[in-house]
Amino acid sequence: MKKQKDPRYAADDLPKIKNPFGYLYRCFAKVFTYITFGIGTFIIVIFIFPLLHLFWRDKATFRKNGHYFISTVLHGVCNFMSIVRVSTYEVSDLKALRELKSCVIVANHPSLLDVVYTFAFVRNANCIIRAGLRNSPVAGIVRPLYVANDDDFDTMVAECEKSLKSGENLIIFPEGTRTPRHGTNPYKKGAARIALKTGCNVQPLHIGGGDKYGLGKHDPFYKAHPTHRYHYKFTVLPQITMDKYKDLEPAIAAKHLTDDMRTIIESVND
Repeated sequence: MKKQKDPRYAADDLPKIKNPFGYLYRCFAKVFTYITFGIGTFIIVIFIFPLLHLFWRDKATFRKNGHYFISTVLHGVCNFMSIVRVSTYEVSDLKALRELKSCVIVANHPSLLDVVYTFAFVRNANCIIRAGLRNSPVAGIVRPLYVANDDDFDTMVAECEKSLKSGENLIIFPEGTRTPRHGTNPYKKGAARIALKTGCNVQPLHIGGGDKYGLGKHDPFYKAHPTHRYHYKFTVLPQITMDKYKDLEPAIAAKHLTDDMRTIIESVND
């Protein structure tokens, strides 16, 4: 029996293609960007990172400079996508994101490019990666730079705490998967539990700017939006401090903080 597609990801409400040539160009530019990104990642893993290890032998130095290097490269990718007219972007307060230290950054997750843009804006960004990536072709990048989820929760939190105390920021998408075109996913409590455990502030970030069809979950990789290139609007929202949760039981505090994160992020109607 054929598996029924989740109606929240349905695309039957999309407008019709108005300019076939423009649409075909956007599809081509999108696939071309994927290929270019893949080739660039291969070059970094095989050639550039081994060279950087020769200059930054200390693990802490390599991690710090490695995060900055990846952020700079991804910022170049964002500008490249603007040049080839795949996407454009605007940020409400880029300086605030650049100056963040020791924060748990949480955001909604409407598209495949959210990670690229967020890491481009936050210079000292860490994240929790799937354990399988440590044995993937990008292992040379993710192993020395990011926290893996292959350990028990307490061990993972200890790694996150070490990262946050060093001044790094931890980026988490609480939905755990991409936001559907219609509605949202439940927010998982992992980000809240880490923030409460480490005592670090939470920085909510809303990612909006228009429909991201072609970059969402279940969307064909070779398709683009029928009428326009992708536009990203990043809204930096007020930080959440841990003071109001310190007298609550851990489970209750995690629930309240998760609810607050969701309320603040979804308060942006864009």
